[in-house]
Amino acid sequence: MLDGIFDSIKGQVTDTIKEKAGLDATQAEASMGAAKESISEGLMGAVSGGDMSSVMGMFSGGDMAQNGLFKSISNNFVGKLVSNVGIPESMAGMVSASALPMIMNKIKGTVSNDNGEVDQNSLMSNLGMDSSGMMDSMKDKAMDAVKDKMGGLGNLLG
Repeated sequence: MLDGIFDSIKGQVTDTIKEKAGLDATQAEASMGAAKESISEGLMGAVSGGDMSSVMGMFSGGDMAQNGLFKSISNNFVGKLVSNVGIPESMAGMVSASALPMIMNKIKGTVSNDNGEVDQNSLMSNLGMDSSGMMDSMKDKAMDAVKDKMGGLGNLLG
């Protein structure tokens, strides 16, 4: 999903961040990679951690920038821009403030139903996970945690 969305808005986002933050074409291109990584890591981390309420809250009306998950993705993005792209933190903040809302609103539009509401099943499907996949992932993590806590019992729990 993210690949298709990024491909469809790449030119628009890179033009915007070049204009607003004064990045050159190479930096703008690298910024898109950092954005994709940050968004993917944030969304998949929340989903695999069982925090669908943060994901759904970010896409369900209100001020997206006030959502904790959005803030985490933004902070991760700024860090990647500074460390991987080599731009100053103040400029990275401008890039994040310009690019992330555009990208997240495109994702929201992609996963929204006809009424403009975000559908959890559509979101999960577009992230490459279905509800049963998420449940299997959560079950596996819980079982691994139990095995780690039990320590000396070896493979008795599966």
